[in-house]
Amino acid sequence: MQRLEQQLGCTLFVRNRRGARLTPEGERFAPHAQRLLSEWSQAVDAVKVPVNQQPTLAVGGETSLWNPLLSGWLQWAQKQLRDVQFDVRVENAEALLAQLDAGELDAVLVHLPRYHNDYIVELLLEERLLLAETPSRPGPFYMVDWGPGFREQFEASLPRARENSCQVNLGPLAVQLMLANGGSGYFRSRVLAPYFDSGELRRVDDAPEFSYPVYLLTRRGERSLSLSQMLLGLRERVAEEKQWQL
Repeated sequence: MQRLEQQLGCTLFVRNRRGARLTPEGERFAPHAQRLLSEWSQAVDAVKVPVNQQPTLAVGGETSLWNPLLSGWLQWAQKQLRDVQFDVRVENAEALLAQLDAGELDAVLVHLPRYHNDYIVELLLEERLLLAETPSRPGPFYMVDWGPGFREQFEASLPRARENSCQVNLGPLAVQLMLANGGSGYFRSRVLAPYFDSGELRRVDDAPEFSYPVYLLTRRGERSLSLSQMLLGLRERVAEEKQWQL
């Protein structure tokens, strides 16, 4: 550690009888050190992998995106890329981006991206959140937390709507409750489309709608052929609008 501090020209730790704590310079250096250690760990693992071992692609998506986007994408990839092993993770955006930072994931799907020099950020889909209700069947307002961007827009537009609402943290569950017992709530436009067509739900026309885009994030740098093929397949699936009406 002393040699490292000499090379950096600063003190990273303050040491005393109680132990050690990071200096301001140490706080700034810590995330870089974590990335360096992660890269070193991956390099060590890479030289241990047998030449004939199957390549692995690691992808992740937010909980609200597992169906149909992430599910359909992986079903397609398993059929088209038979020589590839997959590592699939469904978590919150913060956890996914941390794993992308660490090189543990090759691509992630999120609603609110983080812009960084190391990332390629691609707007994959312009989605909307619409207010739907059950015709002639009153019921509670189902409050689904669609993330920080939605919360900010929602509180500015409908500050009192949370009162006496039913809190549900999973959109598909809230839809099923609303269909069974009546009520209203904000849901993705592509998910609502078949229910609007069947008459089971109707849109509240004078209610505000909210933007809910989907972004694809990958790390900048050379991509493997398998990853390039997989990303191409994702874009093709998104272009097929009917695949989203599930």
